[in-house]
Amino acid sequence: MAATSATLRSDWRLNATMPIRAFIHIARILCVTLFLLSASAQAGDARGTLSVDTDKGIAEVYLGTKSLGDTPLTIDLDTGSYTIRVLKDGYEPFVRKIQIRAKTTTPVSARLFEGKGTVEFVVDPAGAKLSLNNKDDTWPTPVRLRDLDEGKYTYTLTAPGHETEKGKFTFKRGKNLLIARDLISSAGMVTVESRPSDALVILDGEQVGQTPLSLEDVPGGEHTVQLVKRGYATVFRRFDTSDGSKGEVEVRLPKRGVPLSVRTGNKASELSIEGMEFGPESSFRFGPVERGRYTLIISAPDRKTIEKSIDVPVTGTAIYKANLKPTGQPKASTLVKTQPFYRHWLFYTAIGTAAAAGTTTAILLASKGGGSSDSIPNGDILIKLP
Repeated sequence: MAATSATLRSDWRLNATMPIRAFIHIARILCVTLFLLSASAQAGDARGTLSVDTDKGIAEVYLGTKSLGDTPLTIDLDTGSYTIRVLKDGYEPFVRKIQIRAKTTTPVSARLFEGKGTVEFVVDPAGAKLSLNNKDDTWPTPVRLRDLDEGKYTYTLTAPGHETEKGKFTFKRGKNLLIARDLISSAGMVTVESRPSDALVILDGEQVGQTPLSLEDVPGGEHTVQLVKRGYATVFRRFDTSDGSKGEVEVRLPKRGVPLSVRTGNKASELSIEGMEFGPESSFRFGPVERGRYTLIISAPDRKTIEKSIDVPVTGTAIYKANLKPTGQPKASTLVKTQPFYRHWLFYTAIGTAAAAGTTTAILLASKGGGSSDSIPNGDILIKLP
């Protein structure tokens, strides 16, 4: 009997809680519904109406640079400030700033006056420069041009940090043209071209393709490009895109160059040439390299860094030896230019000793030779190698 009473009490509690749960569920649905209705009402409250007509019949209406249709025109818009244009051939453009308010109709009656036609440029970013037919005269945009001669025109739009855009239009007297353009940002863009093409492109030490090459999303800052092609001298070029500009590299690869070699004797040393890093190695070899002046930075753990500009000649050699001094010593690390082994007097001494066995041959070779910039000990035979 006691068990039966307990069961009855449990069933009663279960049955009593069911209406409560159902009520809570229904209440939640009602709350969500009321919220959506309120949001919809608020959205409706945030819109107003634009009504446009003219005193010259049908004309085309633009909201900013987007065509809305012909007059008479009535359209609902979100609240806010807008620029409207009313264009009709043979008449001056009608341009006004308007304010759309909630639950309010904003009427615009465009009074049009006769005109000879215009060409209006609206460009993003504002202030971009416009030129026509590749002439030096420029106009900051937005701009409306009047009194143009009939004919075909080419135009160029330029702005710092943006890609140049070119286009064409044909103007006829009495026509009103609206040209709207959004210039593409140059930030992160890099183009590399070479003559001849198909050169390997190494950007900041990483192979990225072959010329001609276009890259995107390259971080702004200073960068170094190395161009390598068999049969031509290696070329290094630096560019800076810190200001958001486009990186552009255009190179004519020279056929003549000089091998560049830098020896440090330290396996942990690293070399930076024109900002591009290599290593760790004890010896660095490039070549042939285009003649010119290059900035080298040589570093190694617990060694004093070397930063020096070197000259790579048109002909000859460009061999350098670094002596990296410990950071605790007072003397600075040094970088000196050396000569290849066959230019050293010891090499010529060895050749001279071997040539002494054939006196006639040695005399013939010596008669064709010249002097040497190295100091030669007395008694050595100097032979200039071909």
